[in-house]
Amino acid sequence: MRHLKLVLAVMLLWMGTTAVNAQKIAHINVQKILTEMPEFKAGQAELKKLYATYEKEFKEMQTAYQTKLQKYQAEAKTVSESENQKRAQELMDMEKKIMKAQQEIQAEAQKKEQELIQPIQKKLLKAIEDVADEKGFKYVFDSSGPTNLIVAKGYDLYNDVKAKLGF
Repeated sequence: MRHLKLVLAVMLLWMGTTAVNAQKIAHINVQKILTEMPEFKAGQAELKKLYATYEKEFKEMQTAYQTKLQKYQAEAKTVSESENQKRAQELMDMEKKIMKAQQEIQAEAQKKEQELIQPIQKKLLKAIEDVADEKGFKYVFDSSGPTNLIVAKGYDLYNDVKAKLGF
């Protein structure tokens, strides 16, 4: 009987601890709140303009290449073999230049995206940490992507973090 009381006491203690710990877990859809942040929207608009500029430059280079290629093909039978070789080399150089420009554009765009997004992500993470501290949560799961989170029935910090960010 004495052992039974001890076992019951331990079980009640364990269940009480589990219930308290369960209340210290929350979740938030980070992707959703990130895409709703005004700074993120402004950054996306800036990136969209930048990509449009890059795309325009790239298309101009491709158009110049296509125009020159068509001209050289049309004139190929009327010029000397050495001139055709010179023109072929010129076209190959243009192709290399276009490929290099494309790589540089992609690298520059990624760098700019990081510059714009990283401070926003830091601000969001800080707000999540602050709200979690204020509410007494020890763990916060990101419910926006493929995570180990199976059920999101815990406390959702979404509205609290949104209010902390001021939107």
